[in-house]
Amino acid sequence: MRATSATEAVPGDIRRAIERLDALPMRPLTARQALSAFLDDDSGPAGEPTSLPASTSTDPAWALVISTTGGRTPGPLEVLARHRWWPIAASTGPVAEALGRLWRHSAAVAFAARRLAREAGDPDPEAVARAGLLHALGLWSLAAVAPESLVAWYAAPDPSARLDLERRWLGMDARALGRLRAIRLGCESLVVDAAWLHADRDADLNGCSDQPARLALIQQAYASASTTPWAPDAESARNLGPIDPRARILTAEVQARCGGPFVEPDASTREERLTRDNARLRLDRARLLAEQSSTGRFLKALAESSTAETPEEWADRAGLAWCGEPGVAAARVVWAGSRDLEAETADPRPPSIVLPLGEPARPCAFVHLWRADDAGGPVESPSVLEAWDRWAREVAERERLGRLLDGVVSAHRGRVAREEPARRRQMLDALAEFAAGAGHELNNPLAVIVGRAQLLLSREDDADSSRSLRAIIAQAQRAARILRDLMYVARPGEPRLRACLPEEVVRSCLRDLQGEAEARGVRIVAEAREPGLRVWADPDPLRQLADILTRNALEATTVGGLVQFTAGGDARTLRWTVHDNGRGIGPAEGLHLFDPFYCGRQAGRGLGLGLPRAARIVEQAGGELRWQSVPGQGTSFHVTLPVSEIPPLAEDDRPGGPKPDPALPAR
Repeated sequence: MRATSATEAVPGDIRRAIERLDALPMRPLTARQALSAFLDDDSGPAGEPTSLPASTSTDPAWALVISTTGGRTPGPLEVLARHRWWPIAASTGPVAEALGRLWRHSAAVAFAARRLAREAGDPDPEAVARAGLLHALGLWSLAAVAPESLVAWYAAPDPSARLDLERRWLGMDARALGRLRAIRLGCESLVVDAAWLHADRDADLNGCSDQPARLALIQQAYASASTTPWAPDAESARNLGPIDPRARILTAEVQARCGGPFVEPDASTREERLTRDNARLRLDRARLLAEQSSTGRFLKALAESSTAETPEEWADRAGLAWCGEPGVAAARVVWAGSRDLEAETADPRPPSIVLPLGEPARPCAFVHLWRADDAGGPVESPSVLEAWDRWAREVAERERLGRLLDGVVSAHRGRVAREEPARRRQMLDALAEFAAGAGHELNNPLAVIVGRAQLLLSREDDADSSRSLRAIIAQAQRAARILRDLMYVARPGEPRLRACLPEEVVRSCLRDLQGEAEARGVRIVAEAREPGLRVWADPDPLRQLADILTRNALEATTVGGLVQFTAGGDARTLRWTVHDNGRGIGPAEGLHLFDPFYCGRQAGRGLGLGLPRAARIVEQAGGELRWQSVPGQGTSFHVTLPVSEIPPLAEDDRPGGPKPDPALPAR
């Protein structure tokens, strides 16, 4: 913006120009020394110098930037790239003299305020000195937009004439303007108060400040600076030999630290442009280096990850990657809705920064960062943040799909389990219909075949013909047994309960199968864990069950093998275990073990009705049939059947004793 002279100014133009002012111009010397610090020292983070030149502490522009950032030292490169310099016209003539006078007086107030704050034991003397340096913020703003106006202001004969000029140019006095500018720019509260209550005659208004003790120190410093040659009062300015020793020391300090010109005459607009461009390029370089580092951390985490890792493992990996961010002391990634997130919100030491990951409206995770210091600013580059966002979405979506798949599989298995009894009932009902129809249609023809064959066999003398007739009779009887077994699997008959000895049932079964076992080269061993008890049950199904399980074990056992039948139980429960050391049952066979017509042996060696019939026997009795097998090591079938005690009026207890049971051989 072009500076306006006092003679050119139209009432209101200067005020409007000040309203558009967002910072004070910078001294060329400050910019030069700050840039030289970058050239001489690259040891700081992102190439920033570890220390700043002393000229920054006496530059009102730099002090204003620190004040608007809450007392935090700003990034020098950002300040250099953004701030313009004082115009070259301000380096010579009356304008240079007026700016130098305002600068040295402001510095005198700052030096005195710092000394007084240290003597008072203030915890932050620099904040008090900064407020002293900016006490004339209204005049600095006027000089920034209309340097000639500052010359006219100093040329005014008395304070009353200066006040008239201020009201004519600004619509208010300079101190009130300084207060409004400090508020609008977001300065510290002490700077706001010092801008309009810095004079010692305003001490009665210190109660309006939230830091009255500090404001009083600035007022004392302003009174001390008023005795120096650069005081606004012309009479005080002519007093070049102050008697007060403190004033002598203050004058010497100002001359030592502010001895040069406020605006160097050799500064040029070209140097200003090149300096600002240099700062911008260094900022871009630092940004690119930080982005490269962030990208490297992301790619390393991505390369070391696995599609099989859980969301918790991913969160740990991401947290370690974020810990590598400069200035981050600790980092943690938590998923939305997790207990870790609830714990984080209750943490007495909340994170410095919380970054959402995922959809902006519904984040799936949060990155919690704890800063190593009070440094602010963004973390990671926008492109890397977007990459973390997308990766977090992928992990969350993969977890969601995994839960969905587990739910579908679980629901399917539950539905199959619920429908299995109905399916088996339907299958058995269909089998019963088939068996009933087949039995009705085939039993009579089979009976005729068996009868005719037996009649012919009784009349036949030829040996070959007799063998053929016996084969016909055997196969016809086998067909009849198949129909009978089908009828039993589909619709077993009602049990005929009576007193029986389960142990004797087992013994009789094993006696009948002993010959077949010897023919196969298999040994049968029986073991009774409990003494034999008489129970109230149907011995016929028990005999069929023992026969099926033992015969199944014999057929599964190779030559030299062993079949072990263990019987036990009590008056209420019958427990049988049949174990063989055959080839075992594989997973595929186990799925269809109790399906009718399924047989795991070679074709033609079984009908697949034995185990289904055994399962129906156990089911009808209200028991349980379990099996376990290790391929190559054998199979065990475990039967648990509920039985009843013999009722008091059972047939066995009547006079004359029990009637012989045709299913049990006599001893």
